[in-house]
Amino acid sequence: MKLLLRATLFAILCQSVSFSQSQRDYYVPTHYRGIFHGQPSSARATGMGLTTITLEGIENAFYNPATIGLTEETINVHLNYASGSQVRKGGQYPFLGVSYRINNKLIVGISTLNWVDEKNSPWSTIIGGYEESYEDRRSQSAYTAVAAYEVIPGLNVGVSGNYLVDRAVPKNVTNTEFILSFGAIYDKEVDWIKNEKISNQNIRFATSLVNVLMKNRIEQTYQDFLNFRDLPIHLTFGAAYQATLAIQPNFTEGKGFFKGAPKTLDLAVHLQFRDVLPGPKETIKNANHENNTAFGIGAEAWFMKTLAFRLGYYFEKRPPSGPKEVGEGAWVTDNKRGLTWGFGANLPLNAWTNGTLPFNSEVNFVTSKVLNEYGNSFTVPQYFTDRSFLFSVGINLKFVDKN
Repeated sequence: MKLLLRATLFAILCQSVSFSQSQRDYYVPTHYRGIFHGQPSSARATGMGLTTITLEGIENAFYNPATIGLTEETINVHLNYASGSQVRKGGQYPFLGVSYRINNKLIVGISTLNWVDEKNSPWSTIIGGYEESYEDRRSQSAYTAVAAYEVIPGLNVGVSGNYLVDRAVPKNVTNTEFILSFGAIYDKEVDWIKNEKISNQNIRFATSLVNVLMKNRIEQTYQDFLNFRDLPIHLTFGAAYQATLAIQPNFTEGKGFFKGAPKTLDLAVHLQFRDVLPGPKETIKNANHENNTAFGIGAEAWFMKTLAFRLGYYFEKRPPSGPKEVGEGAWVTDNKRGLTWGFGANLPLNAWTNGTLPFNSEVNFVTSKVLNEYGNSFTVPQYFTDRSFLFSVGINLKFVDKN
């Protein structure tokens, strides 16, 4: 098993090696596997097919800097933790972000987005001619500073600087990079559905470009060993529609949790398309950027602005992984795809504590299967067959303005 896993990792990290037609390998879209590889920094977005760029909040700012411009509170603090992966089975994804509204037009924020490998991982680190397995945890981090500005009513633009740190060898920095990102979001009120029970109809369009400087070649080093790696350039487009439906939920009348809550059902649908651009030059031999596209769709319903239910679907096109005859090679991945779902709640902590706590909270959860990445015409090693659960929790603290 150990020899098999090492051979597989060699296929992942040394893609410049020519493989025979009978071999099969696991495809990783990027060396920055934790940060760029669908990492859930927002439990809300994860439950809706990873539709990040049309959702508000600092938790989505790495993917679209303009998202912080949609928050109304002066101060927002967001904590998110996720765990679960078919391949990196013990991967953990902690996130912390803070945004601060300076005035009606300008808002700024900082965040840290992390990926931490499990201890005693079966995967080896390979850098040039160096290869070793470790008992300690390897990690990747992105430290982000972001600002968003409302140019005209409804149009927010944002820019962020992101400092990436890779520790492919525990306690050793093997790569650092600085990338810029840009994003824009436009909101417009509409009146598409003519019904007295439907109000607050809104259409939203969003776009973002992660890695604006279009640098797609990086160096990963350890001691005297060197590898050239891929750094993704993500171009994403998104759209969303939301509306409020008046309802009469008599069973909640006077009930504590729903006391004073509006009798409404807020509905939204979010769409997102992402493409990985090749950049000015190919980084890794035989890299197939044309296949690295992704599509997500998500729906959300807020019941009386108190309880939320979410459902989504995500599909990512992967490059062909070669012949799939049974018994040949090791194991491969297929296109990444699957349903997502989640739920959440608004907690009026400020009112419940008579002002003792200066904030309210939105709490979101994902307790679902991880998105499938395995092909169907081969036998997956036993180590990877029982890693099907994704857990994510996000806590958003919305500080109440004293005025």
